[in-house]
Amino acid sequence: MPNHKLLIQAYKYPPVLTPASLRYYYLSKFLSAYFPTIHVQTSAQSSNYPIDPKLVLPNIVLNQIPTRDIRSFYSRRSKNSKYPSLRKNKSIVYHFLIKLYHSFPIVFFFGDGGRTYIQASIQAASSLIEKEGITHLISSYRPWADHIIAYRLKKRFPHLVWIADFRDLPVDPVRRDVWWPRLQRWFQRRLLRRADIVTTVSDGLARHFQRDHPQVVVVRNGLAQLPNGFLTAPAAAHFTITYTGSLYPQLQSAAPLLSLLRELINEAELNPAHLELHYAGKDGATWQSWASAHGLGYLSHDHGMVPLAEAQALQRNSQLNLLLSWSADNYGGIMTAKLGSYLTAGRPIVTLLQSPPDPELTAAVEATGAGFVYPSSDPDSAARLRQFVLDAYRTWQFSGALPWRIQPDKLKPYTWEAQVDKLVAAL
Repeated sequence: MPNHKLLIQAYKYPPVLTPASLRYYYLSKFLSAYFPTIHVQTSAQSSNYPIDPKLVLPNIVLNQIPTRDIRSFYSRRSKNSKYPSLRKNKSIVYHFLIKLYHSFPIVFFFGDGGRTYIQASIQAASSLIEKEGITHLISSYRPWADHIIAYRLKKRFPHLVWIADFRDLPVDPVRRDVWWPRLQRWFQRRLLRRADIVTTVSDGLARHFQRDHPQVVVVRNGLAQLPNGFLTAPAAAHFTITYTGSLYPQLQSAAPLLSLLRELINEAELNPAHLELHYAGKDGATWQSWASAHGLGYLSHDHGMVPLAEAQALQRNSQLNLLLSWSADNYGGIMTAKLGSYLTAGRPIVTLLQSPPDPELTAAVEATGAGFVYPSSDPDSAARLRQFVLDAYRTWQFSGALPWRIQPDKLKPYTWEAQVDKLVAAL
């Protein structure tokens, strides 16, 4: 596509180290084979987030847009915080306001980005489109600001091929984090009627967007590369279980595994001197409270926010990698960004799924030989989890390592290369 030029509008973009920006890092990296130059507009607020310099791509022209929103104000007031999160307060008033923060029409003025970011982005992008001959536009969600910007650009420049990307559902039946759901759905339909393609991370989420748009393409958070398929068995002095990434206490639960570990220790089936729990991410306090609630706090190691390469090393060197997800009736496909990196690591994945089974997640984890999924609604899950963890520990106890062989051929459809090929085919 030598004559085509791409603009990505994303509130968070590398070298920022967040799951949202990592998605656009890999999209940019693999789309560069089709677009010689990629322009990106992102928030100047990005400088307040953890940065990983290794996530800079050489062919990206990056423009940081001035931003005056609540998050930027909060980060200035909390200069000691390395991560300007808005998920700390648990009061009723806070939950009322945070739902308002993500809802139309408030998003035009007070949501992430806000009025300044929206207007400045439209002005800068309009000039860029006219000067550089931009042909394609990708916008991100969340926040809504990026799609609002793209909608107005598409209206002004009808020739643009607009891809509206969603990592989450704007009106989520489980999270319930917006006010006036019907009004939000109306707003979503109104915006998407101008989009050429809607992309999202799973078949489960795609079904919701297909109600509002005729062309929905699943572009998963993929694998940067395939594991080699050989037995992976890092020798270690401890039986290590690792979790990397964000925690959502209202949606996820590590209790089935943590209570099992406590039980095995009490029964003298597991020697606590052998066990180490590792966490890397911004929610170390939450993880520590979970571990301490089961008497395992002293076995837990909080690495905090670490560069991507360090997080991947923790995953590769772990005996077990823990994945936490959730589902509900007629709702699934919560494919978190860490799943791709866990699959790449080639180490066994223990998935604790809140509520009913999710066939799509089970296919990604079990059908590829990557590990096992334990839905909380399955009465046999506890027994199966106990047997798997006990067998894994005994294997490690015997040899100092837990051999594991993943099936690379079955993972090929999950690679970033395959995901981008699907998107380009749709274009």
